Amino acid sequence: MTDNFLIGEKNESIYTIILNRPEKRNAITVEMLIGICEMAEAQAADPDIRAIILRGQGTIFSAGIDFNSLGGAVLPYAGDAGAGGAPLRALIYKFQQYINRLEAIEIPIICVMHGRALGLGLEIALACDILLMADDCLWGLPELKLGVIADLGGTSRLSRAVGSYRAMEIFMTARNYSARQALDWGLVNYLYPEAELVAEAETLGRDICSTAPLAVGAAKKIIKRGEGVDLMTQLDMEANLNSILLRTKDFQEGITAMMERRPAQWKKR
Repeated sequence: MTDNFLIGEKNESIYTIILNRPEKRNAITVEMLIGICEMAEAQAADPDIRAIILRGQGTIFSAGIDFNSLGGAVLPYAGDAGAGGAPLRALIYKFQQYINRLEAIEIPIICVMHGRALGLGLEIALACDILLMADDCLWGLPELKLGVIADLGGTSRLSRAVGSYRAMEIFMTARNYSARQALDWGLVNYLYPEAELVAEAETLGRDICSTAPLAVGAAKKIIKRGEGVDLMTQLDMEANLNSILLRTKDFQEGITAMMERRPAQWKKR
């Protein structure tokens, strides 16, 4: 059940999703993966929410996937029952879509990692938009020690974040890496002492809330969907989305607020 394992908290314009399974090191069940996606998607319908924070309860962010939950989903298709792997591929595609949907939400998601960020926990973090990490956090993708790969976007997103050579090392050694390496390699935005981590995420969230939400969503879409496309295609995305933004009431409000030297009152229209 996700009722106990995931907590949602609304604080003005920021919504926080908390992994709440500390006794299991926040190991993520299939139900939790689905729940994280659906909880985040639900905020798109709330006109007040402008930023989402994802964090873990207890001593670590997440130890990765819950193997009991994974076994229940995978074992029926293993071995001779696998039918050439087609059922397993269908299952993997299904799970990938939950993380893809999380990434596609136009509201920015700030992921806050402390203690450990491993396996599926890190894969989910890689689908977020801004990553903060405690300065003593360790992270890694240990799947190759089990004879498999990170198949919910971890392999693809990590190589985009840190480059192919570093991604090769991270996967093929299955080592745990330091927070300093995450920062130096461009995997995270900032490092903070663990005691300050959530407060810093909330400060960042409030800064995001002060900017125009439709423009924030457009910028996220251009950056995320523009990865891997040629420059002219991405420039076309900029022109098309800004041609929409320039006709919104929020643009008019932004100009008026600047002239009147007051905070803008965004309406998402």
